[in-house]
Amino acid sequence: MATHHKGEGKEENKTEIKKEVSEIKLHLKKKLKTNMWKYTTIALAVVLVGVVIFMLVKNLAPKATGMIVLNDKRCSECNVTVTQLLTQLKTIFPDMKVKTLDYNDAAGKALYTQLKITYLPAILFDKSVEKTSGYSQIQQYLATAGNYYSLRIVASFEPTKEICDNGIDDTGNGLIDCADPDCTNAFACREEKKNSLMLFIMSDCPYGKLAVEALKELADNFESNLQYEVHYIASEVSEGVFNSLHGTYEADEDIVQLCVNKHSPAQWLDYINCRSLEGIKGNDWHVCANQTNVDIAKVEACANGAEGKQLLAEDIKIAEGLGISASPTWIANNRYQFGGIYAETVKTQFCKYNSNTKGCENTLNSTSSPSGSC
Repeated sequence: MATHHKGEGKEENKTEIKKEVSEIKLHLKKKLKTNMWKYTTIALAVVLVGVVIFMLVKNLAPKATGMIVLNDKRCSECNVTVTQLLTQLKTIFPDMKVKTLDYNDAAGKALYTQLKITYLPAILFDKSVEKTSGYSQIQQYLATAGNYYSLRIVASFEPTKEICDNGIDDTGNGLIDCADPDCTNAFACREEKKNSLMLFIMSDCPYGKLAVEALKELADNFESNLQYEVHYIASEVSEGVFNSLHGTYEADEDIVQLCVNKHSPAQWLDYINCRSLEGIKGNDWHVCANQTNVDIAKVEACANGAEGKQLLAEDIKIAEGLGISASPTWIANNRYQFGGIYAETVKTQFCKYNSNTKGCENTLNSTSSPSGSC
């Protein structure tokens, strides 16, 4: 029988307890070390995912678009055009950053020369526009210009030319305003011809055809008090070969109308009015020619030969010389340009410069519908 001394059991228990505590501490230390690696790995993964998401969002977010407006403070019409364009463009590019340069300053002139720009104003986008959501909306209207994209707009101010109504020698050649050859075709320098109207059209432009109908009404209203002409908008791509907006057939009709004017002048206005009412594409011109008693034999010989081509080649130079490209365009008294497709609208503009002409007191057709041009 074993003999135990007093206190021996307690000492053994203490030793066992210390051993167990030590083992527990070691286990916890190992577990904590393992978990720390696990938690660190998870935390790092979260950070990396956050970075990726940030980069994706950053790339998908709308970019600020850089744009340069190159203008000339001497051109009042240019300022109106720029204001209208910027209003529209800001709806497409709300974060657009706009820098304005003036041709008369060194930086503006240098950019004008570098990019070989002819007409102002010019709207230039930097390449950052490609990364914006609005790019798809204007891509088809952009042309490459050096390191920029140039917005295709109707600009007509040539800053290197003489300005014809400001009393200043802009080109430094000693010739001011209308004395300068640059101003030969300027409206401000044209001789005023009272009681006259010029109409510029593309013969199958729907708005141009309405303008021809208006011209017929105006001619009937003013009778012999009105002198009028019709000219055509087209281009000669090579000798005797013409290009018109609506197709070759339109240039062919221009030729026929010019031939009618030359060989059956008394029937000419009735003929072009008939064609405007009946339609041109797919419709034989002989029908209206017969209805209006045109000398068909003479007109056919003209239209099918060199004479008709020569008539159109000479006629389109008038619109080109005046910088007219929109159908219809009217000029009153050889000097005052305006738009309009209904007789009352045109009469109002005409009478502004010819207020004492008999017929101005009459009310003409003022059909209410959207106006426009080709």
